[in-house]
Amino acid sequence: MHSSSVPKEAITIYNSALDLSNRKEYESALREYTRAIEIHPGFIEAYNNMGEIYSRLGQKKNAISSYMEALKIERNHRVLLNLGVEHYNNFNYESALKFFLESLGEQPDFLEGNFYAGLVYYNFRNLLEAQKYFNAVVAADRKHIKANYLLAYIYYEFKDYRNTLACLDNIKDIADDISFINKYYGFCYYHLGMYDKAVKFLTTALENIPQYAKFKEYLLGLTYENKLREIGNVDKAIRDLEAKIMKDKPNIQEATRLSMLYIFKGKNKEAEDLLVSMKKRLAS
Repeated sequence: MHSSSVPKEAITIYNSALDLSNRKEYESALREYTRAIEIHPGFIEAYNNMGEIYSRLGQKKNAISSYMEALKIERNHRVLLNLGVEHYNNFNYESALKFFLESLGEQPDFLEGNFYAGLVYYNFRNLLEAQKYFNAVVAADRKHIKANYLLAYIYYEFKDYRNTLACLDNIKDIADDISFINKYYGFCYYHLGMYDKAVKFLTTALENIPQYAKFKEYLLGLTYENKLREIGNVDKAIRDLEAKIMKDKPNIQEATRLSMLYIFKGKNKEAEDLLVSMKKRLAS
């Protein structure tokens, strides 16, 4: 933002308001920003910062009003983004998208503008458009966690497992949802026929969960004929359950059955980690 010829007094007051805001003394900060604007009516940064404070306080109408005043001074890409975010948070996705796209018109490489435009298209289930904007984010910031998470999901939906893996590689060392990472690694490698790698990423020790130990003993005690009678077509059952679990939130019965199927195929560690991952997901 570029406020031209801002008087020194207005800048001093503005800096005081920033300090108050950083200390979460929001009402005092708002008064100081108002004083700065009274001295310099074209102080776009002050209007923008007031909008951000109103947003934090949950005063959405005041936030939007402040951003609109800022835009009368300059169609600044960051103000446009902030205004779009207000609409987005109120589920007014079409209005939000208009402002996000305008922010990109002002600055095409604007990372936040690309990310939020991608979010709107993602909510519209227009995954091809969402993919385009999230790719722009990752091109600018390869380790952007949220963009990589969403891209991984989109690529998986498109059955593009190698690009899904590339997104996971970008964030595997910094991701906060390890179960998500391991699950998608495992299922991608499963679809690619790399079963050893699938096992690696679907492996977690589970001996400390008594329910599973009992379940495992039961499976090991089944005769081959009883396994066939109880399980049926193993490969088809695995494919069907794996597809269902990736599409919908699984229940514990589905996770347990798929774990049982993996064990029947001799993939004990893969089964163990899958059950842990599902238990974490159900508990969250």
